Amino acid sequence: MGGGARGGGISTPEAPPSQTVLIRWHTALPVKQAVARMRYGNEVASSPEAAKNLSREEKQYIVGIIGLPPMMMRGNPAKLKSLALLKIKGRPPVEAEAVQTDKGERGVNLYLFFPKVQPGSHVITLEDSEVELSMKLGSTEIRRRFKLKDMVFDGKLEI
Repeated sequence: MGGGARGGGISTPEAPPSQTVLIRWHTALPVKQAVARMRYGNEVASSPEAAKNLSREEKQYIVGIIGLPPMMMRGNPAKLKSLALLKIKGRPPVEAEAVQTDKGERGVNLYLFFPKVQPGSHVITLEDSEVELSMKLGSTEIRRRFKLKDMVFDGKLEI
């Protein structure tokens, strides 16, 4: 449920160095299941806490950008909210309403929280066809398009 920007590591005047990051929807059921398996191990099927987390109806979309270079995250974290957008064709772009960061094994992890069920927000459906995450960090732009038909799990859109 997600993907990463792929690129080489060659640095030339024409091509700046690239960094591979992973972008995933943390509110997607398969991601939530993987986290539950990691957290609860063999107890996942019998854990009431795991069942509660897996059945929770999310009020936000949470998109994680995993493995950012620490130098890209300098500055005011609160300002990052206005730099991250979800773009859905025929709709106004949706700004993140909150951000969180943590230090990961491969760099900094950035979590973007977008409104889902608040008044005036749009619940993304398969009919939207495609959603694009766009974020500007300094001179670098991170963009990832998600084809929603590829994000169906057990007959349901999972993002």
